[in-house]
Amino acid sequence: MAPIGTCRVYRPDPKSIGIGEHWGRASASVVLQPAVVVSIYGEVDASNATRLAGYLERHVAIAGALVVDATAVDFFGAPALAALHRVDRCCAAIGVDWWLIEGPVVRRVIRICDATDLPCAENVESAFRELGVASEGRSAAIREVDAPSVVG
Repeated sequence: MAPIGTCRVYRPDPKSIGIGEHWGRASASVVLQPAVVVSIYGEVDASNATRLAGYLERHVAIAGALVVDATAVDFFGAPALAALHRVDRCCAAIGVDWWLIEGPVVRRVIRICDATDLPCAENVESAFRELGVASEGRSAAIREVDAPSVVG
């Protein structure tokens, strides 16, 4: 008989919030603010764009709202843009609103590729306003994720 337990499929353990990942010259980290905020750093290209998309999709499952902060990205290739479109489809499929905070590098690629369908905001605070979450305090959905589970 198989042991009984919890299996998380496409849903990270809420305790994983704050644990970053590195893929070559790129990395990402997650924090819970009024929304799940994923910050991306470094160079996102063909070698790591798929891993970034997977990382973002895993955190969509615990997000009532998602903000992707790409202001610290140094290089952003076309495969990275495809990864953001993949995340956009994932968010649409499960009804999660999300916003992208572009840095100059990401903004240039979005403009060149005419990817105006992605939800972009100037900064995290304006993304929070668009999402309808307060920049101070924590939302009830996030408190629910943070709440320890009681095993009885």
